[in-house]
Amino acid sequence: MRPSLPDGRSGAEENDGSLGCRRRTALTCTTVSAVADLLGVDAASVSTDSPFTDLGLSSTQLARLTAHLEDAMGVEVPLTAIYDHPDIEQLVEYLAMR
Repeated sequence: MRPSLPDGRSGAEENDGSLGCRRRTALTCTTVSAVADLLGVDAASVSTDSPFTDLGLSSTQLARLTAHLEDAMGVEVPLTAIYDHPDIEQLVEYLAMR
């Protein structure tokens, strides 16, 4: 039998993928919010599968996006990650693996 965590949960939810799902959801929300802030638009209007350049982000804004994500996540997000993973969905997949 698996011991309980301090909050009384068994920890089994960590094995069912829900933790990864919650992390991806949080990363997606953070990234969408950051992009919306950079563009000055409502977050609901930001497409997660459109390339950053199609959303209208300039190279300067992309650099700001990496800085925002680094602050939010506490890990380095290289600018090349934005170019290697050119939309929110692809970037979130990459970030979720870090």
